[in-house]
Amino acid sequence: MPGLAGHRVVVFLQENKTTDFYFPTMAAWGAAVANHGHLLTAPPNFDQPHDRNAWVHWAMGDYPALAVQVDNDVVIPFYSYLAKQFVFADHHFGLGSNSTSGHMLAIGGQSPTLKNPPFVGAHPVWDLPSVFTAAEAGGVSWAAFPDATGYPTKYYTSLTATPGSNHVHRPAEFIPMAKAGTLPQVCYVWSPAGFDEHPPFTNDPDYVNHGHDLVWQRVQAVIDGGGWPDTTFILTWDDWGGYADSVPTPVIETVPDALHPAGFAAIGGSRIPLIMFGGKVAQGIDSQWHSHASIPKTIIDLLGLPALGVPRVDDAPSLAAHVDPALARPLPPAHGSVIAQPAPPSPTPARVEPAPWPGPTGQPLPALVTLDGSALPAPTDGLVRPTPPKPPKPPEPPVTPPGPGPTPGPNVNLEDLVDKKYAGKTAAELAAAPLDALKGLSTAKAALLGQALGVTTIGELARHKIIQEAATIAAQPQP
Repeated sequence: MPGLAGHRVVVFLQENKTTDFYFPTMAAWGAAVANHGHLLTAPPNFDQPHDRNAWVHWAMGDYPALAVQVDNDVVIPFYSYLAKQFVFADHHFGLGSNSTSGHMLAIGGQSPTLKNPPFVGAHPVWDLPSVFTAAEAGGVSWAAFPDATGYPTKYYTSLTATPGSNHVHRPAEFIPMAKAGTLPQVCYVWSPAGFDEHPPFTNDPDYVNHGHDLVWQRVQAVIDGGGWPDTTFILTWDDWGGYADSVPTPVIETVPDALHPAGFAAIGGSRIPLIMFGGKVAQGIDSQWHSHASIPKTIIDLLGLPALGVPRVDDAPSLAAHVDPALARPLPPAHGSVIAQPAPPSPTPARVEPAPWPGPTGQPLPALVTLDGSALPAPTDGLVRPTPPKPPKPPEPPVTPPGPGPTPGPNVNLEDLVDKKYAGKTAAELAAAPLDALKGLSTAKAALLGQALGVTTIGELARHKIIQEAATIAAQPQP
């Protein structure tokens, strides 16, 4: 289809949510989400097992996942407003595993792995096509804004060396570019650790607010730079995060594991929320089935780019029809303003059931398409153990001492981890301390660690993906 001249698509990829968990009040707007009541006004403040093993056991029915829901009008009011006023996709889904496979599915419709490779240090690199390949072939400008470690674009050969690496920017560069009106036509934007809405390893009750506010700031920057009328935004999350969801997805592609030698569902994984909004985006519930592979497909359709050459993308359902060049939608609430949520329609619209998945189902994951033509088989590295993971214990609430003095953290006494000169500090002060405050970590080594992980304080270190994933793995039973 012909592209929209001068149009831009900005994709925000946050972390670890299911549709039921994050948007229960959308049930009043006719979305296929459960609303069990007793909605949380603060998100769970600890991570859940959500790797391939956890997801398979959840889909088998012998692992419960965390069956809670947040009040999206309270916890994520800007997202909630966007979902009601623009397009909310209630049958979108990811891959049945954790972060890396979800991000790569959204970038190029393929993942060579079902687990997380090393986030820092030596890591694999694959010569795979991506949405940026299509943008380059179509003569359309593009940019990627990975996190401070280069995750996840560093896994793509074409994005780690020139000329592709010239289009890869630090996440902090997005807002200045947006305000200056210099953003390219295709932007994929990730958030630094602590701002990606990934549940924390140590106590941080504001972790969702950090990410929600950053996305809101980024949208405002595009508005301030005059980009609202010609920008389509797509906001979604990488994976299910270990949260329950009430709507099963179609079993489109499978992969064998130790318990299922004939194959078990990989695509679709759990439902993941997706919101599409912008100056030319209509309002409504999108009830068609689509996966993260529909994100690059939608961009290709909106901008008139050549096919990617990856069947999972080229044959994917598109959301481009929600963009109407004749529309001039009003601006969303300004950053930092008090949001008045729109009243739900009355009577409540009936849910629209999706049509059956239009393609074949129950197919094995195919070999991957590579740019250099090399053979790359479908991934089988998602370890599935005979027993499900143990559900994590929520952190203990902080205990206030009877008299003056520091307040201990929920799971660990931070004073045991830092030098004596930090004795008597509060948990908040210790979290803000530099990395060389940790026992046995010299200033030089702290500088190297901070540079590698993109962190400067103990609190940022504790919230980093590597620490969170390590804690999740350590909590699981060993085979």
